[in-house]
Amino acid sequence: MAIDQINNYIRLIDEHHGNKTGNIYINILKNEFIMLNEEIVIPKIPVSKLSYTEALPIVQTIIPIIPQFLLGHTLLEERQPPHELHSLHFVRLLEGRCINFYHVLRLDFKFGGDSSSIIEQGNNDYYPVYRTGRLYYKSRLVPTLKDHSTPITPIKLIQSITTESDQYFHTYAIFDDIDTSQQTNEFIQTLPDIFPIQATLYPFIVMDYYTACMNVPNPAPDELDRACTIFEPLFFIIASHFIPIDGISPIDTIA
Repeated sequence: MAIDQINNYIRLIDEHHGNKTGNIYINILKNEFIMLNEEIVIPKIPVSKLSYTEALPIVQTIIPIIPQFLLGHTLLEERQPPHELHSLHFVRLLEGRCINFYHVLRLDFKFGGDSSSIIEQGNNDYYPVYRTGRLYYKSRLVPTLKDHSTPITPIKLIQSITTESDQYFHTYAIFDDIDTSQQTNEFIQTLPDIFPIQATLYPFIVMDYYTACMNVPNPAPDELDRACTIFEPLFFIIASHFIPIDGISPIDTIA
């Protein structure tokens, strides 16, 4: 299966190989992207969905470029969230003191650049073949219990989201592509002002998977370990405003 092949490629990554990348940036939509030292070609991707068989050559291209980002990860068979049909979702379990974390790396390959990068025009069925020197992604720590499972099982702080549109309220009981800025702001307001960048410019704590997650723009192994150390106590502060924290971990282990 293509998934097994992709995971085998990842298992063969040499931990001593560094990324062939430049700086990390955030666009006006607060989407992270990393500059690549060399341009890569993204083949045509079906408008309907990127299959894992079609993703094989893409993975073979990017592994030598971002080995440190993919080291220790596995490809999720079921995308989470499922609506990101043109992304590949990789996950790695990280051990904390009282809880564990999933690192979820979501790489987005859907064409969204300027027309000058197009090599072959697209049509109703396929996005264009294009050349790019950047890679868009989401990199998040998702808290989970010590007794974890897959697919991703977060420690939920919110059970559903209600939004207003056209004078009607809509409740979402499963994760979908909706505006979560209000919930993100609620999480951030529970914390002291500890991050060097204002949340309005780039929120390090965000609502995703119905819980508080931490953005990790540079998900190299050492940075992920540091992020877990920082985020674990912060998560308990946030969680204490939404759920009983003794249901997450015994109180004597938290103190």
